[in-house]
Amino acid sequence: MKVHGRGYVNKITSAVLIASMVLSFAGCTKEEESEYSLKKIQLTADERRWTNPEEEYADLLAAYGKKKCKGSLVVATDEDVIYLYAEDATEKDGQTLVSQDTVFDIASCSKLYTAVCILQLQEKGKLDINDTLGKYFPEYETGKDITIYNLLHMNSGIPDYLNEPELFWGLEGEALNGRMRDLYHDNISDEEFLKTMYAAPLLYAPGTLMTYSNTNYKLLAYIIEKVSGMKYCDYLEKHIFKPCGMKNSYSMRVDKYTYVPVDFKEQLEFGAVDEHGYSMSPNSERGDGGICTCLTDFLAFDRALFNGKLLKEESMEILLKNDKGYCCGLMPDNTIGYGHTGGGFTARTNNSIIMSEKYGHIYFISMEHC
Repeated sequence: MKVHGRGYVNKITSAVLIASMVLSFAGCTKEEESEYSLKKIQLTADERRWTNPEEEYADLLAAYGKKKCKGSLVVATDEDVIYLYAEDATEKDGQTLVSQDTVFDIASCSKLYTAVCILQLQEKGKLDINDTLGKYFPEYETGKDITIYNLLHMNSGIPDYLNEPELFWGLEGEALNGRMRDLYHDNISDEEFLKTMYAAPLLYAPGTLMTYSNTNYKLLAYIIEKVSGMKYCDYLEKHIFKPCGMKNSYSMRVDKYTYVPVDFKEQLEFGAVDEHGYSMSPNSERGDGGICTCLTDFLAFDRALFNGKLLKEESMEILLKNDKGYCCGLMPDNTIGYGHTGGGFTARTNNSIIMSEKYGHIYFISMEHC
């Protein structure tokens, strides 16, 4: 049985196709000032959805106002929440209703956060995205031809340690299953992981193709730690979570989830999750996954990022550059804007940013248990 995790990115979809897509970095987030704020909306046991009463949002509500999911979802602009839904269920305490503050594992949606950290460090002169991996991993002979840019844009050629484990680990059968269980139990050190990577052959010459590989973003987390002198989770807390006011967001923690996994028998039998369906590998997941957050916080992050609060305009151009089908922690969609999905063992997340001439940015975020 294959139990990998943080799988490939699906193409983002939307019910709204808006012409004349325009990206603007002007302005600032007004969530804290808006009457229609996630902090002010209170869903009840009887009413599990909220819709914005303003007539100006009628077309958005026509497209999104009946959407549901197995968790919670929000549609918002830079200023207002348009639509909020939460399923009729409780969190893991058995009492608190699922809401915009329910904490989910966002899996591969974490990659956007990692990319932002890297570009922040470039702005501070701590690194250059044209640096080769030989600078940070001198024992990696093949790394002399791979740059941080290649990692960001998924064109390094390094095999995916999760979704192409045979190629990365050089194992098969029960030996490979045992290695993956070690990974899920956080029993593989960073040094051991790197040693394995040094021996893994590249799939192609760096920069020539794009293949989705979690390994790229794990390496970016290692680089963040090397150049900042901080643990990845501490860097996120200081430079992302706190500046964005994200009070229910964590990295490298497996004790903060409040969602309830519902179908994980196979994963449990394999040894990929604990008896409650949650991850057991906070160290192994950092960089390419491992962040847990809620709708309120994720929306605050998206708004801060796309309104120039976290990166300068030049860095945003790098972040959103489409190189062979991948940006930096985001997938481009010419009819919509940008997005990324995250698929963990027991949770799924979608983060879409729609570029609209009429509304500016439209954010569609959903978090579900599975």
